[in-house]
Amino acid sequence: MAYQQLTVVLRMYRLDPLCDALVELGVSGITLSDVEGVGRQQGFSTLPSGVWYQSKSHPKVRLDIVMPQTLVPQAIAVVLTHARTGIEGDGKLWISPMVRAPIVVRTIDSDAEA
Repeated sequence: MAYQQLTVVLRMYRLDPLCDALVELGVSGITLSDVEGVGRQQGFSTLPSGVWYQSKSHPKVRLDIVMPQTLVPQAIAVVLTHARTGIEGDGKLWISPMVRAPIVVRTIDSDAEA
């Protein structure tokens, strides 16, 4: 079975609805990372604790998802439906091929259940 990795960077508040929809689709594992980046959105200013704070980067969340190639088109549709607001800074999605199936370190399994 062929596998691909989807990597998604999106706004933090869009995470829970997206994860719920991916699990409903049949995705069994998602790796999450807090990330920051600079893009077209540029910086932002905020007033926490009464002091102005400016930053060039924006906090986002990154999802790394390995899945069978057959699920990729539906997963892309789910990501675009749940992550997209139509406002600059919605994030990015990219797909990478996998050379082989993931391996579970504990059991050394390398099949669809890994």
